[in-house]
Amino acid sequence: MKDENFLFALADAENLVKGFTDCTLPKAEWTHEAHLITGLYLLARYGENALPEMRLRLLRYNESVGGVNDDQNGYHETMTVFWLWALREMFADENGKAHWDQETLDDLVFEESLADRNIWTDYYSKERMMSVEARRGYVGPDLQPMD
Repeated sequence: MKDENFLFALADAENLVKGFTDCTLPKAEWTHEAHLITGLYLLARYGENALPEMRLRLLRYNESVGGVNDDQNGYHETMTVFWLWALREMFADENGKAHWDQETLDDLVFEESLADRNIWTDYYSKERMMSVEARRGYVGPDLQPMD
């Protein structure tokens, strides 16, 4: 049930993450916003282990909806590292911990800079980010460092 006081209620976000994790989320609902919500959830729950959790879940989910994880499609390691870094930069506290609560979720949903799915172009050239090397393993940025 949608809580009308929130753009995206915490319970709805948790259902989205559950659907992604158990591979029941329809592919059409696996949006940029859903990726970010899931990333925030995993950062809050797993901290420094969020990347391996996200990797495992993305690989499994992609295949469950008929996708392929190969040199051109599916899971992209550098993109995943970048977005988890961006989420950590915006939402981690002074101790490096992200929080999973309605206020943080509201901040995420209303954060205009994260709505732009191409903010990575401030750090990476298209050629570097879209390379097979970047898809298969982490490569650092070539335009400016990620602090």
